Amino acid sequence: MSESAAHRKLVVETSNAIKRLYSGIHVTIDISEKPGDPVPTIIGGYRPDIVGRCTDPRIHLIIAEAKIGGDVKRHHTLCQINAFIGYLESMKSADGTFILAVEGNISDYSRTLLNLNYRQRVTENIHIKLFDGLDFWSLGSSGETIWRLS
Repeated sequence: MSESAAHRKLVVETSNAIKRLYSGIHVTIDISEKPGDPVPTIIGGYRPDIVGRCTDPRIHLIIAEAKIGGDVKRHHTLCQINAFIGYLESMKSADGTFILAVEGNISDYSRTLLNLNYRQRVTENIHIKLFDGLDFWSLGSSGETIWRLS
């Protein structure tokens, strides 16, 4: 579950931005308004903040994790990202996207974290993005531009 009002706000903003970016996507978020509301399933031992499923074959599954403040610097965050990207990699016949959503003041650190730790995992079928509260940035694979606006 979401830990704070700031985290909850980032999850909702990211969910809305994902819906604008990917038409026809069905999004589930880890915020329950009432008992029994659907929440994302646990993936690799962690429950992501957002899961989006789409019938578009180019975008089969989106997993997004929102981090505020210093949370992005925790070892737990790296474990979550590894689990979520690993799950996407296990889907051999489909495209998957991992999105790290952060507040703007930690976007530079987050870009560096994703570039240094996960760039080698970007492929034709696995996409890694950063949402800074305003824009989606796509991490390029080796040999490509490091970051570009989505």
